[in-house]
Amino acid sequence: MSLKHVNIAVSDVVQTKAFFETYFGFRCLELKGDFIAILHDDDGFILTISNFKKGEIPQYPADFHVGFVQETPEKVMEIYQRMKADGIDVGKEPRNYAGRGTMSFYVPVPGNFLIEVLCIVE
Repeated sequence: MSLKHVNIAVSDVVQTKAFFETYFGFRCLELKGDFIAILHDDDGFILTISNFKKGEIPQYPADFHVGFVQETPEKVMEIYQRMKADGIDVGKEPRNYAGRGTMSFYVPVPGNFLIEVLCIVE
């Protein structure tokens, strides 16, 4: 079994869609106004971004985040540098988390939730 689909409620579907297309290579299969976008990647993962309750901004718990695993530390750093150059508040530089064997950084997404960009470095 593998996880191949997630829907994430966001405050801004169009901006969030563009973010995932720009930095993670997702392609839009379908965009319905400003309330739903269906994206997919080369691994067959389907990411749905939605805002069905227009007046409501989704609130996620403080620890909630979505991770995007990269192949190398260099790729993590490349994404970090691209985001930073584009004016995104990427916070602290990627760092090694020895206890979990990863190198990563966290960044808020335009849709009002957090992502982690990481690689396994064991």
